[in-house]
This record gives sequence, C-alpha cells and structure tokens, in this order.
Amino acid sequence: MMGHPTLVKAGGFATTWALQLGLPIKWMIRNTVYRHFCGGESVQEAQKVIDKLAAAHVQTVLDYAAEAQNTEDGFNAVRDEVLQNIALAKEAKTFTFISVKLTGIGHNCIFEKLQGKQQLTPAEQEAHKRTRERLDSICKAAAEAGITVYIDAEECWMQAPMDDLAEDMMRRYNKDRAVVFNTLQMYRTDRVKYLKDCLHRFEGEPVILGIKLVRGAYLEKEQQRAKEKGYPCPVFHKKEDTDKSYNAAIDLCLEHLHRVELCAATHNEQSIKYLTQRIRQDGIADHRQRIHFSQLYGMSDNLTYNLANAGYSASKYLPYGKVDTAVPYLIRRAEENTSIAGQMGRELSLLQQEMRRRHL
Repeated sequence: MMGHPTLVKAGGFATTWALQLGLPIKWMIRNTVYRHFCGGESVQEAQKVIDKLAAAHVQTVLDYAAEAQNTEDGFNAVRDEVLQNIALAKEAKTFTFISVKLTGIGHNCIFEKLQGKQQLTPAEQEAHKRTRERLDSICKAAAEAGITVYIDAEECWMQAPMDDLAEDMMRRYNKDRAVVFNTLQMYRTDRVKYLKDCLHRFEGEPVILGIKLVRGAYLEKEQQRAKEKGYPCPVFHKKEDTDKSYNAAIDLCLEHLHRVELCAATHNEQSIKYLTQRIRQDGIADHRQRIHFSQLYGMSDNLTYNLANAGYSASKYLPYGKVDTAVPYLIRRAEENTSIAGQMGRELSLLQQEMRRRHL
C-alpha cells in the first residue's frame, strides 16, 4: 500500500479527520502502520522490541512519539517522559540512545520568529527560556547517565534557532564524548556550508561535535512553501545532488574525526557502503565509538542487521507512544517512504525473493 503516494496522502488525511471526529479506527491503525513502525504504546511495551534488537547486537534510539504539543503542560510532560526514559536506560542498561524533537518541548511559532530575526515579546522570551531549560535538563541527565541524545531536525523555517540550542548543549556537555548530536538534513543546499562553519566555530575548543546526518523528511513541504512564498528553494531538486551533499558531509566528519562523532542515519545503501569502505581504508580502529549507523524501525532491516553482524555500531530509531499521539509521526513516515526512491518496493521485492528461495 505504501508504494502508492496518492493512497498514502489520502490515508493520512482520512486518519487525521477520523481521529478528530472520534471515530473508532485506532484498532486499525494499531494493527497496520503503527505496529510496523512503532515499538508500543508504552516504554514497557517498547522494551520487548529493545530486547529483541539487542539480541541481534542492534542498539535502540528510543523516541517518545508525541508531536504537535502546544502548551507548557504538554512540553513539560514530554520532558518528564524523556527524563524517565533516561533513568530507565541508566538502570536497565538495555539502550543508550534517545531522540528529542524540539517542537515537542517548545513552541513552533517562537522558533519561527527567531528564525526570521523578529523581536520576541517578554512572554515569548520567558517561554523560550523554559524550552532551553527543558532541553538542558534532558542533556544534563543524559550526560550523568551515560546516554546519548539525538536532537531531531525540523523544517528550514525554524531550524536555525534549533542549531543554536544544539550547539549550546554540545558546548556544555560534549567534553569527554558526544552526549548531544545535532541532526543535519543533507537535502538542504546549505548544510555542507553549515557543517564547515560549525567545525570552524568549535576549532580549538575542548568539545567533541556530535553530527547526525540524514537526507531529509520534508522535501515536498519545503518545495511547496518556497514556491508559495517566492523564495529560493532550500532543498535540492535532484536526488544525485543530495547524495553528493551527504557523502561530502561524511568526508568532512572523517577528516575531523579526532573531534567529531558521526551518526550516518540513512537508508541509502551506497552511502553506507561508502562509509564502511572509508572506515576500512582509513584503518579507523575505534569506529564503534566514533561512527554509528542508524535506520528507522520497520525499514531497511537488511542494512541494519548486516551492519551489526559485521561489527559496526548499528541502531534502530524506535518510536513509541499512544496511537493517536503517534499519528503525526506515522503519517510523516508513510509520506517519507513514498519519496525514498523505490525503497519500500525494493524491500518488498527482496522479501518476496527470499520467500520464494526458501520455498524452492
């Protein structure tokens, strides 16, 4: 079903509409797309998946899939949930990575005003201060527990202030290891420059940069908004340009690996091959501590499990949360999958081939 973009878009709209009307469709979501991409409704349910992944030497990036928060109470609830997960990870020692979306602990509109260099009202300044404090409490707890925090990327019209927050947290906590990672969406035309500038800004400082590279999850939205508002499109139009951008970022990180930890979060087989070849060619003996690979739960198991089996640091990005609160995440995953050139179709084909091979 997910190989049909029109069906995915219609399904996403219908799901949101049905939930708003209170129609009894949660069971259908739970038994289809939710079960495929999420670990469960609670961290206790997700623990079963975490244990299963760990048995195959695959690590977990645990993500509380609560999006579209709009109140201070909602932001605090997300912070508290993440802090509980950090405490659980410290005690159980079954996972060492967590993911945080800044739009889950802070107001979108404030990030957008900061991006546009608009003056915040006193109330907005206080609200942004509370967002920074929430993030700081998460990063501080992670540093003390030996946990790593991946800060997710957002749309380009609110990303700059998030970069600032991520860099601030790295300066505070990335002294002996990369506690905090900032995420760079390499389909953006300016991200290689940002990475170069970031490396330059931190040059000479006793900080280990945490850099997580992804291709990007908002392609159509970015293109449509740029067209509507009449500004230059911030993302590449050709996949080949994104691929070059991604691999150029890999090269930059490897060139500065003495002060960088890299997470290659990608489903692109060629980029993964390129990075593993560089690891071997460059003789990077401590690559498990400095270089990580990650894919979404429910996608590209052929990459994740083979990487883990070959001795690389490999992980699955595992969201969990109530079905209705996870819907925005699920819709984005579904739309993203249709834009990954043939990804879902190729995986389905591989599974069908293997089933036929076993049958024969």
